[in-house]
Amino acid sequence: MRFRHATPGLLLAAIIGIVFGASLAGEFVWDDRPLIADNPMIRDLDSIGQLLTSSFWETGDRHDRFRSFFRPVVSASYAADYALWGLEPLGFRITNLLLHAICCLLVFRLALGEGLDRRASLIGAAIFAAHPVHTESVAWISGRTDLMCALFFLLAFHAYRRTATSSLPRPWRAASLVCFALALFAKEMAATLPFLIAADRMLTPAGAGVADTGTPLRRGLRSLTAVAPYLFVFGLYVVARHVALGQESAPLYHLSPGSHLATTLFVVGRYVTLLLVPLGLDAHYPYEPLTSLASLLVLVSATILAVIAWTAWRARRRSPSTSFWILWTFITLLPVLAFGRFGDVLMADRFLYIPSVGLALLAARYFSVWLRLDVRRRMPALVTASCAVVVLAVPCGVRAMVWTDDLALFTSMARTSPASAMVRCNLGLAYYNKGDFKAATEEFRLAIQLLPTYAMAYNNLAAALEREGRLEEALVAYEVALQLAPRERASVVNRASLRVRLGQEERGLKELRDVVDAYPNFTPAIYTYADALEQVGRTDEALTWARRALDVDPGYPNAHYLVGKVLAQRGESGEAAAAMRRFLDLWPDEGVYAQAARRVISGAEAAPPPR
Repeated sequence: MRFRHATPGLLLAAIIGIVFGASLAGEFVWDDRPLIADNPMIRDLDSIGQLLTSSFWETGDRHDRFRSFFRPVVSASYAADYALWGLEPLGFRITNLLLHAICCLLVFRLALGEGLDRRASLIGAAIFAAHPVHTESVAWISGRTDLMCALFFLLAFHAYRRTATSSLPRPWRAASLVCFALALFAKEMAATLPFLIAADRMLTPAGAGVADTGTPLRRGLRSLTAVAPYLFVFGLYVVARHVALGQESAPLYHLSPGSHLATTLFVVGRYVTLLLVPLGLDAHYPYEPLTSLASLLVLVSATILAVIAWTAWRARRRSPSTSFWILWTFITLLPVLAFGRFGDVLMADRFLYIPSVGLALLAARYFSVWLRLDVRRRMPALVTASCAVVVLAVPCGVRAMVWTDDLALFTSMARTSPASAMVRCNLGLAYYNKGDFKAATEEFRLAIQLLPTYAMAYNNLAAALEREGRLEEALVAYEVALQLAPRERASVVNRASLRVRLGQEERGLKELRDVVDAYPNFTPAIYTYADALEQVGRTDEALTWARRALDVDPGYPNAHYLVGKVLAQRGESGEAAAAMRRFLDLWPDEGVYAQAARRVISGAEAAPPPR
């Protein structure tokens, strides 16, 4: 009996392991670097208060100019992973898979709670486990926002439904409200839960859920009563968010009402087709806002949505649960239709993680009916379901490999969005980090051609030229970057460091010291100043400033390396080896620096002990 209860979990875990297992070997990718690898706040327990009360993108001395995301639950999970694994991507990726597995089990439990066949419930959960649109959320560490939001969102909804069937409803209601709060602090999409609860009270028959009977007016009033505590929790969240973020910035762009409606119809229609036929998945969809309601894309999408709306309306009496799970998909999409509030993207696969629960429950209902029709039809139903899961799992596994490193990801993006300056610049960074500076230079130049005012592309081009030994050209590129963005600290620091290399020592050191004085917690500037001092032979000062960088951020690997290097030059082999060991613990890549660190350690181990 116990094995029977464990079977669904084991099968779902096996599906997830097969589909996403290869992605565990991946690196930190894209947003993982600023949010995790380069984020000092997740590495320092003293910063936990700041971590939980700051904008999601406010990482140490790096500020979020949009001030639109407040997700302390996700930030806390990164800090917990760091405490367990250090900066080992494998540990963070394992956490993502575990979160996805728990969400799949919750989908299974929701289906069982609707009175569906156990096998059909497992089929629905398996479809959710293997659906290709979830690749971005599961195989990308930064996609965890959707996983954690979904975890608490589903727990909140499950606990809410238990209030109607439990002899002790109050604990379940309290648990639902707490989980709702945690979901809100994981991602903004959780704000749709009160709308779902209201729809559930209005639609779901008393035998399958928690709906009231009576006139529509009475059901509406009781629905409002049911959601009132959730609205109160949401109000507290809004206050906490405002205290943490202050005044939010305006959206990145605005659409006219007609353009917004046309774009909404197209985007929602495209999301539906991705759920039903997951072809053409992309990490960066090359779509622009639409301007005309007469566009063919809009008309096709409107037709698809009209058919779905008609189906939901027809089913509201015969199968109200079917209507509810259709509504689930569309209601949970509402927050991501506020175009301009989440960057310059119109749509992303990760936005479908919670909405796809509706598809999974609809699939479970369909197979439950099929399995109960006739004993002779059970085997064809199970075979069909198995084939459907396999058909979904294969492209999902292939897609997961795209999220294993920056080069694979941005190469894939460049194929579908070749005219995106952002994609070209990030592909250049991927080549740069792999040591292919010639390819990096070409991509940065392409980005500049596409967007001549792209200051960061000029900065990155200068860095690549510097690594190629083309120092004078690099200096010119830094100058252009600073003409476009005079307050960009990274470009100021990089240019000053290059001046020291070019023999302009006094000017370069002064510029670096000015940045350090203006931004005393900007660790890259402190370290670069220390490194420049070491280059000109002022090793005592270099050691002092390298240690100051570690006072600001104890997990900054470059500063540990510089401390070890200076101490080794002084002959203090034991302390040098300790610094290099700490550097290797924090440094994710093999290369000349790792080799040099190991030589220092080997030298210290081979040295005779002091007498």
